[in-house]
Amino acid sequence: MAIKAFIFEYFRKKGWAMKQSNRKEWEKTFDAIDDWICIIDLDSKIYRSNLTAEKLFGLKIQTVIGKKCCSLAHGTDTPVKECPLPKMLKTGKRESSELQIMDGTWMLITVDPLFNDEGNMTGAVHIARDINTQIAFQDEKERLLKELKNALSHVKKLSGLLPICGHCKKIRDDQGYWNQIDSYIEKHSEAKFSHGICQECADKLYKDEEWYKNMKQKERGEKLLLDKNPDKTQ
Repeated sequence: MAIKAFIFEYFRKKGWAMKQSNRKEWEKTFDAIDDWICIIDLDSKIYRSNLTAEKLFGLKIQTVIGKKCCSLAHGTDTPVKECPLPKMLKTGKRESSELQIMDGTWMLITVDPLFNDEGNMTGAVHIARDINTQIAFQDEKERLLKELKNALSHVKKLSGLLPICGHCKKIRDDQGYWNQIDSYIEKHSEAKFSHGICQECADKLYKDEEWYKNMKQKERGEKLLLDKNPDKTQ
């Protein structure tokens, strides 16, 4: 018997008439819902369900009725630790939780309490929604964040006050040793150096070398030639 029968009975008790055409519309509506909706008693036994149970568990609806929802979903006779039903029985309010059923599918389980005319709790509306896509997205997001965190942990950066020699420009490390600035930066960051020599230093180092004098004289001659003939190409 499907959940629609419960709805019809509810309407009957309220004294509301429901035409046969409306009844069929309700049947189509509840059986078209992808969520598994069932009515359970306080011991989690199913006595109403929509047809989604047939697709979810591969059982005829007649077989589903009378079984415990925990037996169908988890193969257990009592609710699993993550099940929201025990908490609902204590609070008397809607409770929800995310959990996996036997086939590995992640479901969002929501239970709403049902009360009789005297205000006593008699059972619950049990709704199970497939959230595999959301869980996969969440797992992927957490994986990417973990990778980013790991990458950032390998990024070194220099900060704070660095003691540097005003003459030779060496940097003193935490152990009191003086290091060449390039080796210190390479050790404490991801930077790498390629070495050359600036014009000022070249003049100081090689100004007395004959080959250097000849090179400089040649450069000066080429510069004068270009100044006189700015349109001339080499």
